[in-house]
Amino acid sequence: STPCDFLVPCANSLAITEEVATNFPEGIRYCVGATNSPFANDKAKEIFDKRGIMHIPESISSAGAILADSVEWYDIDLYQTVEPSLLYGWIRNISAAKASDLADHAEQKPHKVDSRLRNVVPSREGVPVGSDFPDWIDDNTIHTDTVIVGGGLAGTATAFSLSQKGVTSVLLEKGSSLAPPTASSNGDSRMYRKMYSSEFFSKMQAKALDRWEELEKLTGEKLLQENGLLFYGEDTGETVEGSVEGARQVMEKLNLPHRYYATGDEIADAYPVLEGCRGKPYSGVCEDTAGHIRASKACNAMAKAAGENCQVKLNSKIIALDANRDDGKVVAITENGETIKANNAVISCGPWTNAVLNAANLPELNLDIWQVQWAHYEVDSDVAASIPQAFHFRKENDIDGGLYYVFPSSATESIQNGGKSYVKVGVDFPTGGPLKNMESFNYKGSQKVLELIDEWVKEHLPAVGKRFDSYCHPYTMTTDSYFVMDKVAENVAVFSGGSGRAFKFGPLLGDCMASLLTGDDAPVDLTNFSAKRPEIVGQTKISQSTTANSARSSCEQQEVIA
Repeated sequence: STPCDFLVPCANSLAITEEVATNFPEGIRYCVGATNSPFANDKAKEIFDKRGIMHIPESISSAGAILADSVEWYDIDLYQTVEPSLLYGWIRNISAAKASDLADHAEQKPHKVDSRLRNVVPSREGVPVGSDFPDWIDDNTIHTDTVIVGGGLAGTATAFSLSQKGVTSVLLEKGSSLAPPTASSNGDSRMYRKMYSSEFFSKMQAKALDRWEELEKLTGEKLLQENGLLFYGEDTGETVEGSVEGARQVMEKLNLPHRYYATGDEIADAYPVLEGCRGKPYSGVCEDTAGHIRASKACNAMAKAAGENCQVKLNSKIIALDANRDDGKVVAITENGETIKANNAVISCGPWTNAVLNAANLPELNLDIWQVQWAHYEVDSDVAASIPQAFHFRKENDIDGGLYYVFPSSATESIQNGGKSYVKVGVDFPTGGPLKNMESFNYKGSQKVLELIDEWVKEHLPAVGKRFDSYCHPYTMTTDSYFVMDKVAENVAVFSGGSGRAFKFGPLLGDCMASLLTGDDAPVDLTNFSAKRPEIVGQTKISQSTTANSARSSCEQQEVIA
């Protein structure tokens, strides 16, 4: 049996017979009724009482219908128009409070419960309990300037930037932590680099690094670790991560320090652990000033830096968002029954973006969700020091998308297992086809893709040991690999479609999102990130009255990120 404190019988009435009560596993402290009566007879209840199991009767724990009827009787208009989760939240709140009060009045002694019920159950006289519901809604309403949906990279970065402008926010995250394990911002490491095939992103990274440095100084935390980055492999042409030749050309054009390797032999000479490159038609380029970002730690640092200007609400799944009110406000309602009333909303919840847009009756965006896999591998400490941070390009072959990466042992600090060292190895191509929502997402990933990663490790890092664990995370993708940073309504801005490359820009993305709301100049030209570009517009077009970039770009748009 599974140890637990609460028994909640909810399938059938009269299910707890004398035999069941006698033989029920030890450890149960409370029996909380969710049926008309869980006990077959009084004797069965007495057995539970003697065993020290306190029964919270259904009149307390399962009175939802009666409480809802009370609201209907008191104010039928409110009953018919209120968001159901608010009514449910109020009922749940009353039930929990009454159950706790009853246990206290009974002095935590089961045999005293029945005699103390009158201390908890209200009289039938006087005003109905439903009259308290409007006040409860007001008491559970938070007023703020901006409600942010999603506590990953973009959400925490936006909260940080808004805070620096003196703008308050409430950040809603449905997980139990910021950057939760189910989302794409979770983990020890994300690459940062100027080594792009695109000058735009290379310059954007340079600007973002200044903001990362500022964040580190503000929080006193080390978030970026410089350890270099090697691009190497075949001539694949441009991919979602660029290419070796494209990166080399941009590095040369922008006069950024780098080293170029013309052959696989040169790569093997420079990196003996990559001896498998020898004799292959490879080339490589290395940026020594690249490195990795401590991903989850960075999200928490940005929320911390936002300080009192940002209220973080974990375990707060949004179930309604109204951005079309006559008063111009945005109202968000959570599954917990809380209401957040704000001037603006930021939707930054990655693969759940369209679900929230749909809840707000706003047009969905053309986004794909990739299932992307990675794993940790054991490695001897003396070998670990020689393994570089690297990205390998090879041509696609069936389910093998050809893009592999490795993070050094310094980027796997959360793995604690007997003092051993680990490297992180993953792919930058999807398992299976792209998804449109998270309903069928498989966090276990594909065994065949894991086998591809294992084979890549054996070929390219033969000194690395066995696989320790594996993960599959969602990447929200656009077809052109540019993010979405734009307003989709007068008071709603969206960040989505990070396409596996957004994290490295961190606080700078927050500045871009904040500028959409404040009207300040954006730190980069946001034209490429428009929600109305053809690659993003879904079946229902966003109103053309909403500008692509509400934040004014400076007049030197081509130079803003230089």
